[in-house]
Amino acid sequence: MKKIKSILLLLITSLALMSVSCKNMKSKAKNVNTVNNLQQYVGEYMYEATGIIIHIYTKEKENGAKLYLFVSGDTESELIKTGEHKFAFKNEEGFKLEFNNLENNVFNELILIQPQGTVKAIRNGKVKIDDLTTIDKKLIKRGFSGVILVAKNDSIIFNKAYGKKNSKANGLNDINTVFSICSITKQFTAAGILKLSMQDKLSVNDKLSKYFDAVPKDKKDITIHQLLTHSSGLRIGIGGDYDAITEKKFIKKVFRSKLISPVGQEFHYSNVGYSLLTLIIEKVSGMDYETFLNENIFKPSKMYYTGYTIPNWKNNQVANGFLDGIEAKKPNEENWSNNGPYLNLKGNGGILSNTNDLLLWSKAIRNNIVLDKETTSKYFYPHFEYNGGNENYGYGWFIENHNSESKLIHHSGGGDFFSGDFWIYPKKDITIIVLSNTPELYVTSIARKISNYVFQE
Repeated sequence: MKKIKSILLLLITSLALMSVSCKNMKSKAKNVNTVNNLQQYVGEYMYEATGIIIHIYTKEKENGAKLYLFVSGDTESELIKTGEHKFAFKNEEGFKLEFNNLENNVFNELILIQPQGTVKAIRNGKVKIDDLTTIDKKLIKRGFSGVILVAKNDSIIFNKAYGKKNSKANGLNDINTVFSICSITKQFTAAGILKLSMQDKLSVNDKLSKYFDAVPKDKKDITIHQLLTHSSGLRIGIGGDYDAITEKKFIKKVFRSKLISPVGQEFHYSNVGYSLLTLIIEKVSGMDYETFLNENIFKPSKMYYTGYTIPNWKNNQVANGFLDGIEAKKPNEENWSNNGPYLNLKGNGGILSNTNDLLLWSKAIRNNIVLDKETTSKYFYPHFEYNGGNENYGYGWFIENHNSESKLIHHSGGGDFFSGDFWIYPKKDITIIVLSNTPELYVTSIARKISNYVFQE
């Protein structure tokens, strides 16, 4: 499943609609040599229209200290000095920064210049909060297509459908419309692994070599834990989502691929890793992946509209994807096998569901219906810290604010024609679900806008 495009673009495609054009800047890069030179930039800057925080921090490297930028949900970016208080992104063409308003030896304003526009972020800024009515009006104005559900203390406080699921006369989205949930799928794969662990059928410390033959030396010590936390060093993918591929050929390609980083040392988002977890579930359970999830997760949670092929999808129930207004196939009309997608997608993305079922899943995991209390704590634990300590990944979830009452577990998903976000505040019993049959970048800013409002109440 393709990872959502750079979340930095969300800053200018957000609900606020505040972006302006930018000028192309070309400057010769200059190295920044010392931490002291960089401390005036370090801090948290908020894009107040959405509440998105831009983290600026330093890291010591062999040739001196380097400045980095990080936005939650994305990977960190090294910054290269191009002029006085001006920087360029080392590995992202067209992204630049300027710092303004120096006071008490620190800058209070950050200007982020992107290919699609420019935004201003303020040091320690305050988020501008819209109520649900205002958010609703902005979504309609923007032409959002999808369904949003917000629940607090298990009572639904907002649930509305927008746009169309297909081009037929009766093709409008409704609150029961089924979407591809893309990489949100990963939490179900992780829950499946933990269910087997809870049954003492495997351990997260098991190595690949226990489940696969002829594992090459560089990969034989990869553990299930490292697959779950994207710390295996495996690459993101080895082929297209809908490419037909046999299990034998898939494993051969994975084992021949070069590791991105040493095993267990760095976070690299890997769909491949979750497809290997899918195969482990099948080997240990003796069931097909979807059958195992259906029997052990979906049915106990009363989720009857979630899966690949097992639900009896009605003809007009599953949404078609749309890209730039052009209608695509339904996800289950793509090149799938009889058991759902092939291994480039299976287990890491592509499960079909609706907002009602995902709310049932939120209730099931918070009430220990599928996983017991001890196992759920492992599910929601920030197992791997990365991006300068600003981001944590659990088992199939991103984790924020772990030690506070505002602890958040969340995961977004996106592909060529669908996108979505699933947020749970377990200590506050708040669930926010956004599913869309378009790949619009701003979709992943909607949940944050809603949470800003819900938390102030």
